[in-house]
Amino acid sequence: MISRLPTTLRDGLKAAAASALVGVPVLAALFSCGADGAPPVAPDSLSAPTLSQPIVRSPEPTCSHSSTIICEDFETDDRSDWSDYDDDGFAVVSGEALGGQRSMQQEYTLGQESAGWLAWFFGDHPLGGVRPSESFAEVYFRWYHRFQAAWPTEYPPKMARMRSHYIDCAWCFAWMEHFWIRSGGTAISDPVSNVAAPNGTQYSDAERWLGSLASSLSFDSLDGRWVALEMRIQLNSPGQDDGRITFWANGRVVLDRSGMNLRGAYTGTSVNVAMIDTYWNGGAPVGGLKRWYDNVVVATEPVGCATFTVEKSALAGQTSWQLVLALDDSNRTPVWDSETIPGDGTSVDISQSSGTFAAGMIPCIDPGTAYVFRARQATQAGWSEWSEWARMF
Repeated sequence: MISRLPTTLRDGLKAAAASALVGVPVLAALFSCGADGAPPVAPDSLSAPTLSQPIVRSPEPTCSHSSTIICEDFETDDRSDWSDYDDDGFAVVSGEALGGQRSMQQEYTLGQESAGWLAWFFGDHPLGGVRPSESFAEVYFRWYHRFQAAWPTEYPPKMARMRSHYIDCAWCFAWMEHFWIRSGGTAISDPVSNVAAPNGTQYSDAERWLGSLASSLSFDSLDGRWVALEMRIQLNSPGQDDGRITFWANGRVVLDRSGMNLRGAYTGTSVNVAMIDTYWNGGAPVGGLKRWYDNVVVATEPVGCATFTVEKSALAGQTSWQLVLALDDSNRTPVWDSETIPGDGTSVDISQSSGTFAAGMIPCIDPGTAYVFRARQATQAGWSEWSEWARMF
């Protein structure tokens, strides 16, 4: 689990910043001495900085963007945006989370088929919701998900979906796109339309399944790790076959379907529902299996992965500092570089807006990848040495 900075560490960093003015080495009580066992030094010297473990920003920076419709990390009890919720073993829990302390957990009983779900209504949904009366023809839906380690070979088929509820029938849908899982763990796209004909404008009970397509993502390969999943729906122009469905996993495209016709010529409503869903067709083969969701974002622009932030020890007279991130391999393959950060700040986001990802690197921090990071800092006297490489996660 990736947790917030402990209160003692946060308070200690503040105390260190203040004590640095008089040379009191408060950091000695908070940070380890380093690989060579040398004693800690006063924070106003040109020693290398001491770093915290990267943590997920909460709330995420994307939550304040104008493109964001829904932002939910389950850290508060505010459920005002929850439009349709069934617990059935699906509930907010503490102690298992991507960032912060809480997430949504589904725990299955033996043979359980009907399980929990959580849906958010927005835009032109006939029952209202977030940003009512707006129309969204292109929507991005990102969530983090984790199956417990040592999951059996059978997977619950349901994961997430987006859809459009029909304007004259609040619980009828014009179309629906499913992010589902085949029994062996492969993620698939499986859209369905309830518009009467490919270029029709009226609702029909006769579902038209548009054909499933397997992605390149297999949950078998994740072995209990968090993964950032994102789904895009770009509705077709009325009566045209120019819609698009795209899936990402940790920032990489794992499925891309063009030439889609989800809504025919129907224009009464657009994309207006995002839903996470844990139904298990056929029932869970083993009791006690758990899965988690966290950091849900619905937006009109690509969301990408969550933002991690790093804090460093304070330094009196600091003029700049620098943080670098690399793969934990023999070459220390570069991943991200803050480049020179001017001023006396003590934190930086590992993001495209705060630094540069190396050529060929996806701008995404994957909790399942082994990274190392280090930093240096400067005063008017010059730069310190680099800190020792520290392992992330």
